[in-house]
Amino acid sequence: MTIRPPLNALHTFCMVVSHGGFRQAAQALHVTPGAVSKQIQLLEAYLKEVLFDRLAGSLATPTPAGARLYARVANEMTVISEALDGKNATARHATVIVDTSVTLAMHWLIPLLRRFNERYPDIQVQVRTTDGPINPAAPVDIFIRREEAELRGLPQHTFMVERSVLVGAPAFMASLTSHEARGEGWIHSVPRIGMRSRTDLWPKWQAAQGIAGRLEPTMEYDNTVLSIQAALQGLGVLVVPEVFVSAMLEARTLVSLVPERIKSGTYSYAVGRQQDSVRTTAFTDWLMDCGRQSD
Repeated sequence: MTIRPPLNALHTFCMVVSHGGFRQAAQALHVTPGAVSKQIQLLEAYLKEVLFDRLAGSLATPTPAGARLYARVANEMTVISEALDGKNATARHATVIVDTSVTLAMHWLIPLLRRFNERYPDIQVQVRTTDGPINPAAPVDIFIRREEAELRGLPQHTFMVERSVLVGAPAFMASLTSHEARGEGWIHSVPRIGMRSRTDLWPKWQAAQGIAGRLEPTMEYDNTVLSIQAALQGLGVLVVPEVFVSAMLEARTLVSLVPERIKSGTYSYAVGRQQDSVRTTAFTDWLMDCGRQSD
C-alpha cells in the first residue's frame, strides 16, 4: 500500500523556510513551536533526511536536502494554497509574486520579509524560485536576478551590490597550525571550497588580495547551498557572497577570515506583468532600501 506524504507537515516545512525559523513559523500558523517541530520531525522521518540545521536563537537553515525539497515543492504548495484559499478577490489582488533564485530567496529575501510585512501588512509576498533566464510571460510581478542578461531585455534596475568574503568554520580555523593560519601564503596550504555555479569568486578574491600564482579550489560543489554546508562542516575555507552567510556570521557558526569585502556582482530586478501596480511599486521601493542598507 502506498503511504501518502504528510501534506500538513510539508506545508509546515515551507512555512519554516519562508519565515526563517520554527518560532516565526509557529507565530504565522498560530500554533506552538513544539507543534511545528513535531511536524518537521514527521516529515524528516517520512523522507529519512534531516531538513534543517538549527542555529543559535530561533534560526533554522535548510540543509542541502531541505533546500532541494523547498525548490521542488514551494511553488506547488503555493498553487495548492491559492486553490483552496477562501479569501475574497480584494485580498488576492493584494499579492506580489516575486521570482528569484533559491539561494537569494533562502538566505537574503525571505529573512527580510518580516520588515516588509511590518511596513505593508495588507500586501502578501509570494516567493517563487527558478534559476536561469526568466520567462517574461510568466504570471510574475517582479523578477530578481544577478545576471542582467537573464532578465531577457525587460527594463531592469540594479538594487544591490554583491560583496563576497572569505569564511570558515571556527573549529576548522582552530585546527590549523600557526604556520597555516598566519604564515605568508597560508591560503595556498589550506583546503579551499569552490562552487561550480560561481567559478568567478575565487579569481575575483585572489585579484583583490593581490595574491600571486594560481589559486584554485581544492574541492568543488554544484551550488552555493552545498558549498556553505561544506564550510559549516569544517571542510575548508570559502569565498561566498556575504548576504548568504550573514546569519551564520552573526551566530558565529562561520567566521570571516580577512576584513576585506570584495565586489563580486550586482542584483537587479525587472517588473513583469503588473507594470503600474501600487503594490509592485511598494515592493520595489522596499527592495531598493534593503539593497542600500546591505552595502
